[in-house]
Order: sequence, then C-alpha cells, then structure tokens
Amino acid sequence: MKRLMTILLAAGFCITAILLWRELKDFGSQIFYEYGETDAPGCEVLDRLAEAERSEGNPLPDMAAWTVEENVEVENRSLGRVKKADRMVVWGDRELAVRRGLAAGNYGYPSDPRACVISRGLAMELFGSSAVVGLEVRCQGTDYLVRGVTQDDRRMVIVPASGSSDRFPYVLLDYGADRGAKSGADQLLYRYDAGSARYRVDGEICLAAAGFFAFLPVWAALGRSLSAYFGREKRLLRRFMAVSAAALAAAACIRMLGAEGTRFPPDLIPSRWSDFSFWGQRWREITPALRFAGENGRVLWMTLLRERTIAGILCGTAGGLTVIFTEGGIVRKTLLTLRDKMSKVGGRS
Repeated sequence: MKRLMTILLAAGFCITAILLWRELKDFGSQIFYEYGETDAPGCEVLDRLAEAERSEGNPLPDMAAWTVEENVEVENRSLGRVKKADRMVVWGDRELAVRRGLAAGNYGYPSDPRACVISRGLAMELFGSSAVVGLEVRCQGTDYLVRGVTQDDRRMVIVPASGSSDRFPYVLLDYGADRGAKSGADQLLYRYDAGSARYRVDGEICLAAAGFFAFLPVWAALGRSLSAYFGREKRLLRRFMAVSAAALAAAACIRMLGAEGTRFPPDLIPSRWSDFSFWGQRWREITPALRFAGENGRVLWMTLLRERTIAGILCGTAGGLTVIFTEGGIVRKTLLTLRDKMSKVGGRS
C-alpha cells in the first residue's frame, strides 16, 4: 500500500509538471525584449521595419510592441462616469501583447485606429455591465469603440498605437513553427535602428528547462530500477538488456520532448562543450534577464512564463525526489553502502 501511494504521488507530480510544460509550448517560439525609456522604439521605426520587410518579400514574425501608463482617466460620456485605469498602447498584434482571454467581442483589426478593448473590471465600473461591445469610451481626449472585453477584473483599457507618439519599451516577436529563424531576431531589430534592448528573454530556454524537469521522475525511476537490478543481477547479458531497455525508455521521453518542439536553444550550444569561457559568458548575459524575469510583474507574458516555469520545475523535482528518497531508493541505498564500508574501515583500524 505504501509503495502504491508513492507511485501515485510521483505520477501526480510528473503529470502536473508535464501539463505545465505543455502550457509553455507557445512561449518556445517567442522572444521578448525590454528597452529603457530612451532606447525604446516608436511607431515610425516599427512601421518602417514592417513595411520594408514585406516589400522585400521577407517572412515577418508576428510582432507586438506596447507601453503601459498607469492611472489614466477613462470616461463613459453617456453616463458621465470617469474611472482611473491602466492604459496599454499596443502596436501590432494586440492579442499577442495582451495575452488575456476575452469575455466578449474580439481584439479588433490592427488597422482600426478607434478600436479598443477594455477589461471586465473597467466595464463593470463604467457601464455596470460587461456587455459593452459597440459602446464608446473616451481616453486621453480620443473616443474609442469597444470591440472586446477581457476576462480581467483589474481596470485596464487597451488602445491601438496608430498615430501615437509613444515609445514601446516592451517588444515581443513570435516565429511560430519557424523557430530556426529566431536566430535573426536581434539582427532584424538592429537593421532598422530599433534601439538596444536591456534584457532579452528567449521563451525556449524556459520551455527546455521545464521539459527536462517534467520527466525528472521518469529519469529517477529508471536510475533507481537499474541500480536495484544491478544489485541483485550478476549476469552480464541481463545487465546489458536492462540498460538497453532503460535507454529505449529515455529515448522515448526525449522523443516526446522533441515532438512538442522542445529543444536546447542553439545560441546556448558552444562549438566545444569543454569551452567553459563560453558558458561563463552566456551565464553573465542570461543572469540579468533572469533577474528581470523574477522582478517584473507588469508584463503578463513575463509573469506567465515565470510562474509556469517555476511551478513545472518544482513539480518535476518533487516527483523525482519522491522516487529517489522512498524506501530502497538510490540515495538511501548509496548512503547505507557508504555507512557499511566506513564501519568496516573503522573496525580494521
């Protein structure tokens, strides 16, 4: 009974970690850039980039750039109600930038300068209802038609960047299935003088980390089974067959990771694996981005990436430790063996 409960607990952790890893699948094709206020690109730069790439026939990733201004007045002129809300100005794909599900309507066409989306919380305070698609609100002296309502209880209005003089400190590129093209993302922005980003976060790194830890209970179970089998089986042929079976099971897990688009990011692969200076340099580059990922709560993309990655790693680790530290586990057997050997050495001395 105890062994069954251990198996069920480890399986529960493993399944949860796998589900969280799968929720990160879309992040693997995305790269996020955070700019300082002075270096952030504006509408003109981004419009020029998109127009030039399309005219040359180059495939352009789905792109979104945005800025957030807090405590802006939003008015329902028909009822004379005014509320404070966060104003999110978006260039490009609004759905990609906002990342919130819709309770009603849609995100509107990017070419529509009067289309806006408001949160359910703001709709309730301005209109007393979330059924507000097609109604008007005023923000910063401009009248907008509400095209959609997000499933968000915070007060927020999302407006298009058409004709805006704002700069956009947050830029997100999504390459979809063509993940190999992500290697040219930095050059794409640099070519059109889109500024120098302070932080660059590749979602593929988090996807790969979550994928590895999602199968940690499986790796632990394979290692424990091999250790136990080798302890009682002395015949070479059967040992070889056990190792082959474990290798096939590990290969199946790796194949599952690959089928879901999980891979080790190419820009983290050195020409020689013994090139420790490469690893040191890459770690110094990644650390600020990881710190930013842990501190910044204003960007929903970053918040979701951080929370799901950490939760997946914790669940996978918990499942692996459940397998390892149970009665007869690898670590326990190793410690007992070391204790016995130390006792023998002490007895002889």
